[in-house]
Amino acid sequence: MRNLLWIVGLALTLPLLAQENQIEIGTFNIEWFPCKDDGKLLKSYGIDLRYPPQGESTDIEALFHLLDSLDIELLGVQEIVDGPLFAQKAQHYLGDHYRFIYSKSGGSQKVGFLYDSTRLTLKGESRTYLSVALGEDSRLRPAFSAFFQYKKNGFDFHALVTHLKAMPSGRDIREKQWKAIKTILTDIQKDNEKDIILLGDFNNVSPIREQEFLPLMDQLNYYWATGELETKGSNYWQPDYKVERVQSSLIDHIFISDDAKVEYVDNSLKVGGMCATGAEEFKGDAIPDYFHTISDHCPVFATFRADVDND
Repeated sequence: MRNLLWIVGLALTLPLLAQENQIEIGTFNIEWFPCKDDGKLLKSYGIDLRYPPQGESTDIEALFHLLDSLDIELLGVQEIVDGPLFAQKAQHYLGDHYRFIYSKSGGSQKVGFLYDSTRLTLKGESRTYLSVALGEDSRLRPAFSAFFQYKKNGFDFHALVTHLKAMPSGRDIREKQWKAIKTILTDIQKDNEKDIILLGDFNNVSPIREQEFLPLMDQLNYYWATGELETKGSNYWQPDYKVERVQSSLIDHIFISDDAKVEYVDNSLKVGGMCATGAEEFKGDAIPDYFHTISDHCPVFATFRADVDND
């Protein structure tokens, strides 16, 4: 009987231990945080859009309650207008152990990392890559990288977050940005760091969709983790602003270097927020409040084994 109880106890404990030694890594475009669709608030930050939105600002409490429920240890974020406010609210809602680092370069929308400092340690200095912004004075967003390690002796890896040019007409610019990203990834590997996770909003909205990046990713031998989502999207957009209808698309991605793939938990790709149901579209009153008060994008995240570094 005692042996049976020991076996049952072990069976219950092992899944918890496995979970403890795993981390979630993701990406999230938090639309114009903290302004969302509040045109007046955008203007107070010096953002004077030709057609300012007339909606609501970000529901900050709902945003961080969502992030708390998803329990993501490292989140690459985009479209942060007020970095200090984002850092303050993250600690208020998620705990003092959460840290936010971001690039202060580029236009009004910043890219950065939110991470749990009890699980991950930032090693060395973070770095901004203006080459992805195609120039120092560009309003395009740069890429931003940081080197993280799980606890003391666990998985260590380079994370690179970026937010490429939007619109179908921006494809030519995105091609130039991808060339810059290729150089960055190659240079990181030359520094003997082969565990690399590339994530962000890649805005692959041209007719060729994922073919904007797959040939290059295949050439570099990176795994397109987001391909596991299949029919699920990562954001919703409104094809016709006269019609209350939003449509799903997949433009937020996670790519994993060949070496980091060893730590990746196969088929662990998930998407949160209003994208979790996998609905192709929403119409009228069925459009979730999330779309109006949090973001038109959703968090996309994956699971990695973190207790042992296999490279």
